Amino acid sequence: MSATLSALAMAAGLAEHWTDARQQPRAVAPDTLRALLRAMDLPADSEADIRDSHARLAAARSQARLPAMMVAVAGGRLRLPPACAGAYEISAAHARALAGHTTTDAAGMPELILPTVPGYYTLALPGGVTTLAVAPASAPPPSLLLDEPEPRAWGLAAQVYSLRRQAADPVQATHGFGDFGALRDLAISAGAAGADALAMSPVHAMFAADPGQYSPYSPSSRLFLNTLYADPAAVLGAEAVRAALARMGPAAQQALHALEQRDLIDWPQAARARQRLLRELHRGFQQTATEDQRQALQAFCRAGGQDLRDHALFEALHENLAQLPGAPRSWTAWPDGLRDPRSNETRGFAQAQAGELDFHQFTQWLAAVSLSQAQQAARGAGMRIGLIADLAIGASPAGSHAWSHQADLMRRAGVGAPPDIHNPLGQAWGLTALSPQALRESGYAAFIALLRAGLAQAGGLRIDHILGMARLWLIPDGAAAADGAYLRYPLRTLLRLTALEAWRHRALMIGENLGTVPEGFDDALREHGLLGMDVLWFMREASAAPSPAAFTAPGTWPAQAAAMTTTHDLPTLAGWWRGRDIDWRASLDLLGPQESAADLRAARAADRESLWQAVRAHAHQPPEPAPEQVPAATLLAYVAAAPCPLALVPLEDATGMVDQPNLPGADSRHPNWRQRQPLAAADCLDAPAARERLAPLRSLRGRKP
Repeated sequence: MSATLSALAMAAGLAEHWTDARQQPRAVAPDTLRALLRAMDLPADSEADIRDSHARLAAARSQARLPAMMVAVAGGRLRLPPACAGAYEISAAHARALAGHTTTDAAGMPELILPTVPGYYTLALPGGVTTLAVAPASAPPPSLLLDEPEPRAWGLAAQVYSLRRQAADPVQATHGFGDFGALRDLAISAGAAGADALAMSPVHAMFAADPGQYSPYSPSSRLFLNTLYADPAAVLGAEAVRAALARMGPAAQQALHALEQRDLIDWPQAARARQRLLRELHRGFQQTATEDQRQALQAFCRAGGQDLRDHALFEALHENLAQLPGAPRSWTAWPDGLRDPRSNETRGFAQAQAGELDFHQFTQWLAAVSLSQAQQAARGAGMRIGLIADLAIGASPAGSHAWSHQADLMRRAGVGAPPDIHNPLGQAWGLTALSPQALRESGYAAFIALLRAGLAQAGGLRIDHILGMARLWLIPDGAAAADGAYLRYPLRTLLRLTALEAWRHRALMIGENLGTVPEGFDDALREHGLLGMDVLWFMREASAAPSPAAFTAPGTWPAQAAAMTTTHDLPTLAGWWRGRDIDWRASLDLLGPQESAADLRAARAADRESLWQAVRAHAHQPPEPAPEQVPAATLLAYVAAAPCPLALVPLEDATGMVDQPNLPGADSRHPNWRQRQPLAAADCLDAPAARERLAPLRSLRGRKP
């Protein structure tokens, strides 16, 4: 490794050395660094390239420049570039203007005292004008949101697509997968049971023209919603949906009914059927909409602005080009003129396809209004938080966001995870990553937009793989998952902006801090008021022995977190107890080079005994052999005893499901993102077995009268 290449990589935020999950030092290959530097528009193939890239990087980050946004904490002091000394004015729509003169800090640099009220301000200085993001000391704490000094609330975590509405009236039924109407039903039922939150799987916009892409963590755009989840009857009225179904004919209605009876979702068929219904509703809307509905749709489109129009344009283009022989699967293979959202060819297409753009904006409106109604229903049912949305770590490079926001993203590299104990081959997620340089130059606009989109119709936000705020494992296109490197991001700045948006929306923030966690990261989450995640399977005693470590008593779990039994990528209670995940991994050839199914089953048996003895000790009961059937209620009581302000129960554990929603690395033989709940959302918590499992949550964490 040349010293100049190492220096450029370090300056660009790429880590040449890192420590793996087994605490072993690892080094990144020079070719990997060069490939990732090229993805950052910093060529490093020669010494001349390296010198030029280093100079451009230094110029872009010069401390003498006034950045597009400055982020600091309310009431604190803000250091400014030397050219900004002198008179300043701070203005905002929500506060009176402040004016004064900068002072000088101990190092002789100009500084000013920040407003005490959080928000976004315009800061005018002799050196120019910038946006000032004044963050609160932390995001709103659970004690404020739950109105208790030491809250101990509980909630559910549900996969939206898995929910059912088993109604005799086809207008009120789901049609092959769950929607926001079923989510509303579950929210009402959970609220009545004493839950304060309902965390939901990501509901980001997918690909209307390609229903075969359905992983919620690989969306087309995180700025918009999956329109398949819209509940049209809740927005347009039951009669509008009934009329649309009638126009589709008896055969189409029978097909919808047949799709609803399946245990597994047939995404291509079900999505096409729902798209047909949405198009019938759009045609009918032109003739039957009320004036209030028309005005509401127009206001929604105005608020969505260029981003909404670009997304609708992408959907229309994708649909149009998908009809061609050998249709390209990604916009990067579209005709040259259409790859640019602002080209003459793209503008001409938009004018010719105005009706298609109207349709896609209409369906976004339906989805946004019906999701908002689900949140209103959750709060109306007594939930103090309500819906907790899920912000995926990235989006598909073939999708709407990558097409319309090309300058915001890293190119020729994707997001993943390095090899670890649970995924020994590493993971390549095939997702885009925001460019750190573009974030700085745009005033973090892309990041703020994602937070606002996630919080638009929710009372909280779970941030997937929040470790990415500190560093992301980036893999050059065409490389194996293990052949990547960590790219550093401005953690403190991103956490301050997260706290500011949480304060503006009065929202709970949860970060998925699982995996190889950098030193000091969890402390940073706590400092900024974000909850982490305490997952039962990972709560172990520190041990240097090769055998699995003992389970930690729940009373010692980190309190600044949401307590959970499992996540969508991990075994359910029943599945873990039976070793169903091991069976699947063995049958799908997902075991690592040093793993065998027999050894994993033996280790799981030992883990099961260890967990059961920890449960018995916590209950002050004598040891006894672990039962053959999963003691779900007892395990939920164990998790509920943690000092965390919120415990979240995956709906799969509440209803006793065995298979996990997603098995990472699995092919189509495992039903990833396709399983459905056996009972209707309105009824599943009232089943005797579910009531028994949830009883400890209600008794230990019920709302106070």
